[in-house]
Amino acid sequence: MFHTSDCKKYCRCSRQFWLSWKEPLPPFSPFVRMDGDLTELACRKLGVDPDMNFRGIRGDDPQRAKEALNWADWLISPRFEAADLRVKIPFLHRTEAGWDVYFLYGGHFPTEAEAFGFGLSLWVLQQQSIPVSHVRLIHLNHRYVRGAQLDPQELLLISDHFYNEAGRPKRAIEEVLRQQRLEVSALLQQMRSCLDQPAPPPWRRPCCTRRNKCAYYQRCFPQEQQLEADSIMTLVSSQHKADMAAMGRLRLQDADLQQLEGTRQQFAQIRAAQQGGCYVDVLGLQSWMDSVLKEPLCFLDFEWETYAIPPYEGMRCYQPLPFQYSLHIQNEDGSLIHREYIGVHDCRREWIERLLADLPCRGSILAYNAEGAEKIRLQELAQQFPCYAPQLKRIAARMVDLSFPFQSGLVYDLRMRGMYSLKALLPIADATQNYQDLDIHQGMEAVLQWRQLDLQDPQADPAAIRAHLLEYCGMDTYSMIVVLRWLKRLVREHQPAFRKQNDPVAG
Repeated sequence: MFHTSDCKKYCRCSRQFWLSWKEPLPPFSPFVRMDGDLTELACRKLGVDPDMNFRGIRGDDPQRAKEALNWADWLISPRFEAADLRVKIPFLHRTEAGWDVYFLYGGHFPTEAEAFGFGLSLWVLQQQSIPVSHVRLIHLNHRYVRGAQLDPQELLLISDHFYNEAGRPKRAIEEVLRQQRLEVSALLQQMRSCLDQPAPPPWRRPCCTRRNKCAYYQRCFPQEQQLEADSIMTLVSSQHKADMAAMGRLRLQDADLQQLEGTRQQFAQIRAAQQGGCYVDVLGLQSWMDSVLKEPLCFLDFEWETYAIPPYEGMRCYQPLPFQYSLHIQNEDGSLIHREYIGVHDCRREWIERLLADLPCRGSILAYNAEGAEKIRLQELAQQFPCYAPQLKRIAARMVDLSFPFQSGLVYDLRMRGMYSLKALLPIADATQNYQDLDIHQGMEAVLQWRQLDLQDPQADPAAIRAHLLEYCGMDTYSMIVVLRWLKRLVREHQPAFRKQNDPVAG
């Protein structure tokens, strides 16, 4: 029996669909935490009493839902089947004209991309001779700010239209579904046939890495895990690197200039390949450091959890909650001081107060990807706690993004292989340092372990988890120190060559 998710996988990539059936992966831990039951909240929004109506459960016999059509005014999560396709309808409501369908979307702005899944559900209802009068969509309200209690009436919106990428209303849902031409029977037959055949060959397309990289990516392209340092496949922000590789342009220095997007990162990569390993814009890097680095230097990193439904007062949907920070302070004499904090539940106020107490009142505050992470967290906390807003905004104003030299193409080392994370940079900056010896190797692992603390998992070891989290976050800030030292060393090492190249007498 197929489900809507199977159909989506097949249309996205037949190989992904085949592998998900033949070689299923372990259950995926979601990046976003959904503590509340969205269906229960939608019941409260719609004024539906689950005890007085029908509610389906996982593994339900579809006959139960069909029988409930005879007596219930509302069907909550009924399951229906037709031609090997099983669907779950969030809500069906009896009206004089037939049944109103309410689909449920756990985000802010459902786009027309959702129409395919909705169309499959409506096709099954049609095959079961269930007349549909209207189609509506329940989704989260991006303007909602939680008060002391969660308010489903304000949290959720009921829409009859899709949205564009900017979050503005677009076409009516029913109009989009009417114009949709789904050949569902033919699609299901193709899916059955696919499973009867050997695995489709891997075919690299933008969808393989769009948004979140496919879980089967390494399974499909194992050769990319052992790329040569100057491989054309390491070229960042390139839509044409696979085409160039197919044409025999296998190395960065062989790139077709007509097929480049022309970013500074690409320029740095190609220059590094041409120069035998490393490219440094000495003048640009030195100028950047001179303009932003003020002692004492502070190295700061946050860890946070993201909730779909705001759990605490003042929070919005999908707004992160910082639960940890690590702070290394490098004094003018080079000595280091380390401060750290980790909390659980609603620790925001204590987190802020500890950070304000730990940070020196002057000096630069370095964070890696500060513009896309730490600065935003501080701005969010300033909105949630106006009494701390002036101090938090002053901290944000002192922040320096250590990723800037790499994102702007001031520095590139071929050993980076197109990756710009701290984990990729650390062993290049210092071969004796890496994350592999830690119990936590990357950010999502940290979040999953913290969830065990926050949810008071009886099988968890709180002391061990705290130790792992503090060690991991502390490594992030220490890594920034190592990377900055490396950048300063690169300037010293490349300055003689730079001066010789630009000295007219020497020339």
